Amino acid sequence: MKVSAAALSFLILAATLGSPAHGSLAHESWDDAFGPWEKPHTEDWFHLGIRPADCCPSYTPRKIRCKSMKSYFLTTSGCSQPAVIFTTKKGKIVCANPNKADVQDCVTNLKQDQALENLSR
Repeated sequence: MKVSAAALSFLILAATLGSPAHGSLAHESWDDAFGPWEKPHTEDWFHLGIRPADCCPSYTPRKIRCKSMKSYFLTTSGCSQPAVIFTTKKGKIVCANPNKADVQDCVTNLKQDQALENLSR
């Protein structure tokens, strides 16, 4: 009976915490350009027009270098805090505060670049 109670407790704890690979950033190796607020991202999602339902637990503390960014999308209202998620030219994503001026400037620049690109097609 003690073994069953211990096993049940372990299963409940494991189900509550989820997979460490899913929720933990500690196992990843990040490029030092932005810090631990980014994660690898599959660019194929963007080519298909699919926006992943990502939420940002925190924002990057660094200033956004727009010349390093390829695209962006806004988090959904289902997230606990609003964010702009940028995709870098190296295929990583960066969570940024949408209220910061450098983030707003970069979003504007990326919108203009995309509009010009669409006109030239």
